[in-house]
Amino acid sequence: MISDFGQLNVNAYRPSHLYGIHHVNLYSHEEITAELVILPPGASIAPHRHDNAHEIFDVLEGSGSFVVTGRPVSGEPGKCVFVAAGVEHSMQNTSDRDWTVRVTYQQRIYPRHIGKLIDRSIRKRLGLFYR
Repeated sequence: MISDFGQLNVNAYRPSHLYGIHHVNLYSHEEITAELVILPPGASIAPHRHDNAHEIFDVLEGSGSFVVTGRPVSGEPGKCVFVAAGVEHSMQNTSDRDWTVRVTYQQRIYPRHIGKLIDRSIRKRLGLFYR
């Protein structure tokens, strides 16, 4: 867990040997979670959706292709792709080297969560928030 401020070097999390798709958890704090997804050449993640989380994909290195609602989107370094909750998407490494993507998940907030959010806010104000 990170505190109110955190930093990390995503390159420090790179595995030395890669067999298959690799997921590396980077951080998780309240409604935000991030991970590195490293796809070796030719690897793909089948079409799927996350009903309760938005996703932001930041391509760090390599290249591949996203398919979002049936439309291809190129994924080269520097590219950022947003996928809203409930939208079908997939990924495929179309290059001859590893494709490294940082994926950030933002959980959707529903009215039923208001009690949890108020409780967390009060605990933070009183210094009772546990990490």
